[in-house]
Amino acid sequence: MSESAAAFGPQSPWPPAPPRPSLPRMLGNETAKSLLVLWAHRATLVPELLVLVVFFLFVQFFIGGGRLVDPLYASTLLGFASYALAYIVTLKMVAGTLEEMNAGTLEQVHLSPLPAWALSVGRLAAAVIEAISLTVLVSGAMILVLGIHFAYRWEALVPVALTILDVAGFGLLLGGLALRVPSIGAILHVMQGIVLFLNGSFVPVGLFPAWLQLVARLLPTTLGVEVTRSVLLLGQPLSAAWFDHRLLWLLVHSAAMLVIGAALYQSSIRRALRDGKLGPQ
Repeated sequence: MSESAAAFGPQSPWPPAPPRPSLPRMLGNETAKSLLVLWAHRATLVPELLVLVVFFLFVQFFIGGGRLVDPLYASTLLGFASYALAYIVTLKMVAGTLEEMNAGTLEQVHLSPLPAWALSVGRLAAAVIEAISLTVLVSGAMILVLGIHFAYRWEALVPVALTILDVAGFGLLLGGLALRVPSIGAILHVMQGIVLFLNGSFVPVGLFPAWLQLVARLLPTTLGVEVTRSVLLLGQPLSAAWFDHRLLWLLVHSAAMLVIGAALYQSSIRRALRDGKLGPQ
């Protein structure tokens, strides 16, 4: 052994292990892959946009008694935008999970060294990005065409962000049920309909009976719509929503929905892997 080699100690006979990819890089790659899959089905984006636009106008004719009522636009758009966000996220999480399971690719990707939670975060991130993009396009078009005015304030980004987290947890919850319940399609449409009718898209929640207000506020998006409406339409500071506990309950609801949804989705994945039911049935 040469003096230089001896100075650095004994040499390992094995080649050095390749560096492990960082966690942000893994999540970024998984999200990018999921977005590429969504982009491959981009032909469905235009019909989705048209359906949302037509549906919003239908809601206006319905609550306006067969005519468009300008003062209702702003209030109902906030509820409808939250519903659209939840509709797209839950649809992508349920339909995307079932599609990959029936194609056999869902089982294959879970044989990779990536942890199961990283795969689910990538799938969820792609669904949320698509939902936000479509919702912003539809809402922006309605604001421009119908001349809807809001008191735009940066404070509104707080309830909006919490609403997005709330919807993300809801998407994971239904995605987890899709791996367990054969009749998930019926459950999905029922839950989407309940959110639409009770989150303020048609009638402000404050006009409901007390028991129905409680039920509505247990659903995703309802608390977010109320807090956002108080900031953008009533001009109230965000501190007012904190003092009357609406913002606090929104924070608790979003965190609880995210934790419960993630736990159910991951347990459903592990159970399906253990029972060999993650592939085509």
